Amino acid sequence: MTNIIKLLPSNISNQIAAGEVIQRPASVVKELIENAIDAKATHIQLIVKDAGKTLIQITDNGTGMNEEDALISFERHATSKVKTSQDLFQIKTMGFRGEALASIAAIAHVEMKTKQENDELGNLIEMEGNECKSKHHISCEKGTSIAVKNLFYNVPARRNFLKSDTVENNHILNEFLNTALIHNDIAFTYYNNDKLIHKLEKQNIKKRIIDLFGKSFNERLLPIEEEMNSIKISGFIVKAEYAKKNKSEQFFFVNKRFMRNHYLANSIDRAYQGLIPEKTYPAFFISIEIDPESIDVNIHPTKTEIKFLDDKVLYALLHAATKRSLGQFTLAAQLDFNTDKSFEITPIREGQMINTPQTNFDPNFNPFDNNTQSQEGINIKSSFDDSSNWANMSAKGLDNNNQLPFKKEKLGYGSSINIYSVEENLSQNQNYSDKHPEVIQVQNKYIITKTKNSILVINQERASQRILFEKFSNSQYDDISCQQLLFPYNHFFSPSHTSLLLELLSEIRKYGFMIEYQKEGSFNITGVPNNLSSEDAQIVLENLLYEINENNEIAAPKHYKVALSMSKRLCIKEGQILRPEDMLGIVGQLFSSQNCETTPWGKKILHKIEVESIDNIFE
Repeated sequence: MTNIIKLLPSNISNQIAAGEVIQRPASVVKELIENAIDAKATHIQLIVKDAGKTLIQITDNGTGMNEEDALISFERHATSKVKTSQDLFQIKTMGFRGEALASIAAIAHVEMKTKQENDELGNLIEMEGNECKSKHHISCEKGTSIAVKNLFYNVPARRNFLKSDTVENNHILNEFLNTALIHNDIAFTYYNNDKLIHKLEKQNIKKRIIDLFGKSFNERLLPIEEEMNSIKISGFIVKAEYAKKNKSEQFFFVNKRFMRNHYLANSIDRAYQGLIPEKTYPAFFISIEIDPESIDVNIHPTKTEIKFLDDKVLYALLHAATKRSLGQFTLAAQLDFNTDKSFEITPIREGQMINTPQTNFDPNFNPFDNNTQSQEGINIKSSFDDSSNWANMSAKGLDNNNQLPFKKEKLGYGSSINIYSVEENLSQNQNYSDKHPEVIQVQNKYIITKTKNSILVINQERASQRILFEKFSNSQYDDISCQQLLFPYNHFFSPSHTSLLLELLSEIRKYGFMIEYQKEGSFNITGVPNNLSSEDAQIVLENLLYEINENNEIAAPKHYKVALSMSKRLCIKEGQILRPEDMLGIVGQLFSSQNCETTPWGKKILHKIEVESIDNIFE
């Protein structure tokens, strides 16, 4: 009987392994940069073309390799970092599994140039599908340069499943940030399609954060530091007022390795409780140095998951350190305990006359006599003392000419609507006509109106979102106007947001933003929509870019995505007091829309209550 179980050929087994290690072009960037760091490089250059599909090249000035080491490095589980099983419990390098180069060479064309410091000539090795096509000596600089071309050329299914260039470039940029951020002792250069994205010199960690995320972070960062036994915590958290609705700027590093850990992130989020609104998250850049024997990084091929021997101790330590930093550095800027304000008396100048303080009063004023009133007193008699006012308040309707008894204004959605005196308006509305529905606002959240046989309860925020979305998606921007800022300002965006904002600049300007690109993530903002302050405009832009970035895998036109996000940002919010004409405008435009029942996200806008069901309640 013939055997049916056979060993797979090396090229097939390497392609299978590559599926775990190399998931997309960003995985190649991560593995090669980590190899360069382990080679003790002081400068690393990354070059990417066509989102990594055509070329990914990493060049470093590290130790380099001789010809024999260069050839064997493409074999599976070939590594210089682990020699015994005990080394797995004392990992201090970025890589250790020996799978990266073998996995990359299995699914791409790879060209390696490498040279050690004392060698006269370097080595050039060309690999294709794990086969060495050529090798010879060349003249090159000390270090290693690896060019990965035509990624997934022999795995067409994997290549077809890659996302758009924008999505893949964002993943590459994130991997670059995850590595460059913590290795501030290494200079980095990053080119994408021949355009310089980042040029980072050796610098302290705070300067590295500012260079990567913008100069605005200079005033946002609060230092955090704690040490106990074999655990040392250092880095920066961000002031509470700069919390965001996403976790894109939360970074953990363990022994200079980027880590994802929702449990430990919760310890920091909890420290901000009471300081930030719900569903917002603080940014942080925290490095944890810990004994390698207390952790296990050999969990997943990506090496971003780490198990701790006692994560509860680390949780408590992070929480306490964050609370202390928030208390110490936030209050320190506001309080000065060395100054006694009661002794800050303006000195008397020579020859200055001192006047005796004077008091004024009405000797005839009697607070118990209703017939007398101080000349300077305030009449505090309540308008509700007249019982006829209550009758007036319950009257609703239009005047005899079927016109609204208040000034008609164009409804500008998202505008900061002035508080309208409901009692004043209701006392004026009489002889209400059936031509217009009755409308009232409940809890500054719902609009209640009637139809012939039912009552409608409308969520004002969701209704506004639907109205705005249909206007924006149909390129109707009539209700939007721009206010020029008296003091224009520069705002810095993260690299991923910068590239996305440049793509969407023409669309975003239609919404009232006057914004121009300066350089290296800096945008000059000279005007914002008239319903936003400059601070709110920054938040709106950052949240807009984050949402579009997160949903980039959804196939939809750019103007559609911007309309979707802007309708959420510029709509009337819950808690805004509406005038009757505003509510009538919302109701009328809502029922003129294509879909008056749900928001663009599928959430319910209105609820219908039949009169018959109300009658049943009182039977």
